[in-house]
Amino acid sequence: MQTGHTYDLKDAVPGASRVAFGSFDGLHVGHRAVIEKLYGYETQTPVLLSFEESEKPVIYSEDEKEYLLKDSGVEIMVSMPVKDAYAMAGEEFAREILAGKLQAKSVVAGENMTFGHEGLGIDALKEFGEKYGFSVEVVPTVYLGGEPVTTDRIKKAVEDGDFRRINILLGHAYLMRGTVVHGKAAGCKVGMPTANLGVAKNKLFPPHGVYGTLSYMDGTFFRGMTNIGLRPSDDDIPIATVETFLLDFDRDIYGKDIKLEVHAYIRGVKKFANLEEVKKQVDKDIEAVRVYMDGVIYNMKK
Repeated sequence: MQTGHTYDLKDAVPGASRVAFGSFDGLHVGHRAVIEKLYGYETQTPVLLSFEESEKPVIYSEDEKEYLLKDSGVEIMVSMPVKDAYAMAGEEFAREILAGKLQAKSVVAGENMTFGHEGLGIDALKEFGEKYGFSVEVVPTVYLGGEPVTTDRIKKAVEDGDFRRINILLGHAYLMRGTVVHGKAAGCKVGMPTANLGVAKNKLFPPHGVYGTLSYMDGTFFRGMTNIGLRPSDDDIPIATVETFLLDFDRDIYGKDIKLEVHAYIRGVKKFANLEEVKKQVDKDIEAVRVYMDGVIYNMKK
């Protein structure tokens, strides 16, 4: 089931709802434990209120969260700027947003959640629920490896490029979603046309380098070699890009929406003396990506 996505709090839900709220950055296994408690109430629409961060680095943008929720059972995802959510007093948020605009009759929350500019917790949420007409179900924290699963823990794994740990904590492969945009066509110089993926400006990138990836479009996927970061051999413009060379692929895909899964770190950024050196390294990288991603695809089909 496709999840409806809106930024309009006023007309977000048609009637009574069951709400989970928070940043949900990463939609990791701890978040999923909360979301799974939204279902099974025929008279209450499952709603996820997502706090959108537009400045600090994020694992996932709002569009990426929407994509990941498409088969989750969440019927409506409402995005609200995080700065607006935490500018409100806790009681005002409970009264005006949860009970008011979202018409919540029940709220699901992790045991360590906070809300309002006072940083209030579960006890306050229950108190406001009694006052404004919604119940509260508390979901215990999820632990993996003896530690709680948190967004900060996953961000550290992304910054370290530890994809095994990232995938375990997220419960899915780290992804980027965006539209193929026109870049500098730098790959054409070495006979390797690349697709430049336009992603959120505050997207948290793993270490700059070359990665083995899968690109999903039009109902199927393609193996790819993706450069995340700068291109020291091509230019010195300090703007990170996401460029993918799709293996065994020859189509015009400008303007296409793509979901890019990052599976393997191949090598770090290198500066080459000339195009001949670049071509030799590219050939090595493509072979490494082909071998690794064949293994990924094989395990997917098991």
